[in-house]
Amino acid sequence: MEHPIFLGTDIGTYGTKSCLVDSSGKIIATSFVETDILVPNPGWAEQWPDVWLNAYVESVREVLKVSNIDPSSIGGISISGLFSGAGVPVDKEFRPIRPAIIWMDRRAIEETELIKREIGEDEIFKKTGNFIDPYYGFPKIVWIKRHEPKNWERIHKLMTIYGYVIYKIADVNCVDHSSAGNIGGIYDIHKRNWSEELMDQLGIPRQFFPEEINCSKDVVGEITEEGEKLTGLKKGTPVVAGGIDAPASALSVTALSDGDLTSMIGTSMCNGVIQDELRLSKKIVTLPHVAYDLEKVYSHSGVATAGAVVRWFRDMLSQHEKLVAENSDISAYTILDKMAEKIKAGADGLIFTPHMIVGERAPFWSMNMRSCLFGLTISHTKAHIYRAFLESIAYALRHSIEVAKEAGIPIKRIILVNGGAKSPIWRKIMADVTGQELYYVEGAPGAPLGDALLAGVGTGHLKYEAIYDWVRIDQSVKPTLENTNIYNKLYRLYVKLHEALEECYALASEVY
Repeated sequence: MEHPIFLGTDIGTYGTKSCLVDSSGKIIATSFVETDILVPNPGWAEQWPDVWLNAYVESVREVLKVSNIDPSSIGGISISGLFSGAGVPVDKEFRPIRPAIIWMDRRAIEETELIKREIGEDEIFKKTGNFIDPYYGFPKIVWIKRHEPKNWERIHKLMTIYGYVIYKIADVNCVDHSSAGNIGGIYDIHKRNWSEELMDQLGIPRQFFPEEINCSKDVVGEITEEGEKLTGLKKGTPVVAGGIDAPASALSVTALSDGDLTSMIGTSMCNGVIQDELRLSKKIVTLPHVAYDLEKVYSHSGVATAGAVVRWFRDMLSQHEKLVAENSDISAYTILDKMAEKIKAGADGLIFTPHMIVGERAPFWSMNMRSCLFGLTISHTKAHIYRAFLESIAYALRHSIEVAKEAGIPIKRIILVNGGAKSPIWRKIMADVTGQELYYVEGAPGAPLGDALLAGVGTGHLKYEAIYDWVRIDQSVKPTLENTNIYNKLYRLYVKLHEALEECYALASEVY
C-alpha cells in the first residue's frame, strides 16, 4: 500500500469521534457520535460497554460514508478512550457482567482508606509512582470484590473500554502501557510491568489481565469477518493497541519532548507534561506516554469537571441562549462567551471552585471536595457567573503548572487542546491567569489524530516525529500584564479558599 489512509477513533466520556487521515497528515473526514453515562447514585459514573461499541460502529460507518473511500485503502486503525477505571468485567464468553465503573466515579472511598491502612501510600507510591485514591482503577476493582461478590466470581477478564471494542472487531484481548499505568496500584512504573506483589496484596488476580502489555503502536490483530460486518472496515486491516485519550491528545498537538505540557479540556481537564525521566510526585498521576512508551511518561493533574461545568451551565442555566442558538448559526457557548467578554478580568471578585462531583483527583486527592461560588452579590449577573466558571478552569491550570514545577518538572511549552482551545476568550483568560504564552492549534481534532499517527507508526509507514509535519503550531495567545496582576491576587484567594473549605467539605459529607 503506497499511500495508505489511517483511521483514528477516540471513545470519550460523552462522545466518540473518528478521523480519517492520509500519510501526509491531511484530514479526509471526521465524525462524532454523542453518548452519555449512567449515574445510579451521587458520585457514581458507569456505562455498559455496548453503548461505546455502538457509538464506535456508528462513528466509523459515518466517516467511511462521508469520505467515500475504499475501506481497503486504510492501512491501519487505532482507538483511544477515556480511562476505563475498574474496566469492563467480562465472563468466559467475554460478555459484560456489569457496567464499567469509569474514571470519574468516586464510590471506592472505603476501599481507598482500607488500602492506605493495609498497604500504605509510601509502598504504593514507591512501586507505581502514583497515589491511592478512588480516581484510580485499583480501588474500584476492590470495590467490586467487596460489594458484588457474585459478579466478582464471574469475572474472567477486566478489559479497557477500547480494548473491549478491539475484541469485538479483531477478536483479541489486549492492554497497553498507558492503560495499565493508569489503573495505578498494580503497575510498576519503573519496570514497566505488572507488580504481581501488589496484585497479591490487593487480592486482584493476575489472570484478569493479558500476559503481555503492549506499546500503543503495537499491531495486536486485524479486522475479522465479524468486525467487517459491524464497521464496514476491510477484513485484514491491522489494528494497533491504542491508549488513553489524554496522552493521545497530547501527541496530536506535537507533545513529544521533555517539558511539553498540554492542557486538554474535555469533560475533565488533564494538564499533562511529557517527561524523559521520572520526576514523581504524589500530587501528580504518572503513566507511560503513548509514544516511546518504555522511555517517556505522561504526568498529569487537573480537575474532574472542567468542560463538564461549562456544559452544565449551558444546559441548566442558559435556556434562552440555547433557544437562540437553535434558531441561528451560532452555538449557545459562543453566545455565552460574548456575554463573558463584556465582564472585566476577575469577574468583579467572583470566584468559582470547579469541583461539581464530590471528591477530586490530583493535585488535591480530596474525598469530599465540592464546588463553591464565592463572593456572589446582587450586582453580579449571569455573565459574571459564566466568566467565573471559565476563570476557575484557568486557575486549575495554573495550579497544575505550579505542582509540576514543585516536583522539578520543567515546563518548556504549554499547548491548549480540545474545548479550551476552541474559545478565544477562554484561551485569553488562561494566558492571563497563568501569565504564560499559550500555543494552540486551530481546529485540532484531538486524540483521533494521535490515534491515526499511532496506526501509521505501528504499521511501519510513519515515525512519531511525523506529527511535526502534520501539525504546525503557529498560533499563540499572550498574557496582558494588567490582567495577570489582577489574577495573581485572585489566584491566591482561589488557593486559600480550597484550604479554608477543607473542614466544610468533611462536614458536608456527613450531612449529604
